[in-house]
Amino acid sequence: MTPDAPKIQFSRQIWQAVSEHAHSCLLRREFCPEQSRVENLRCVEFLEESENSFGKQVWFFEGIGVDAMGRRHMLFGVLEFSIQFGLLEAATAALFEEEEMRERYTAPAGYENRGIFPARGSRKAWIFVMAALFSILAAVWSIAAINFLRS
Repeated sequence: MTPDAPKIQFSRQIWQAVSEHAHSCLLRREFCPEQSRVENLRCVEFLEESENSFGKQVWFFEGIGVDAMGRRHMLFGVLEFSIQFGLLEAATAALFEEEEMRERYTAPAGYENRGIFPARGSRKAWIFVMAALFSILAAVWSIAAINFLRS
């Protein structure tokens, strides 16, 4: 997914529809409708409709949700729309408390596991620890097997 779709001039109706869908994501999580707001709404993927396939738009947004206790929550949302016969149809909507979770949600399957080790450093450390423990266990087992065969 590209960081931003090409600079396309969207109509006011599209901006309004996408903005309303983003705001309804906040309301579904039961945040205060008056104090919660959507910020930084942007299209990150745009595929035009063709004669053979429907089009697609993926929008990212950040939002501030205010819960019943008055606490503010920074939220990261993604909206996916299908363009069918020139009409914008909502396909999926998701809201996350961490930006990384949104990125994982929108990443293609298998994206994170490119190469021998996963991309995150903490996972590399766990893999190294597990490999070292397995090597020690194999060495202890080998020594025990050799000692058993000698006796």
